[in-house]
Amino acid sequence: MTRRGENADLAERALERHKREDAAAFLPILGVLLLVSPVLNIVAGFPRILGIPAVYLYVFSVWAGLILCTLYLARRLYGTGEPE
Repeated sequence: MTRRGENADLAERALERHKREDAAAFLPILGVLLLVSPVLNIVAGFPRILGIPAVYLYVFSVWAGLILCTLYLARRLYGTGEPE
């Protein structure tokens, strides 16, 4: 590979890494936005689902979703084995 091709590849990988880092930084903000009181008040008006209050299902679904997103981003950021 030529020197110019190597530089383009490095720049492309750096850009992709920055995008993933930005997504990881946005994840806590998303969690706060999904769990603030006005959103919870909307969900609190729903009836029970399968005998469980809808607000409990919402909170734990958001919580599990944030964990899964964090796991995905962590693997993409640190688990690829790419040299830096």
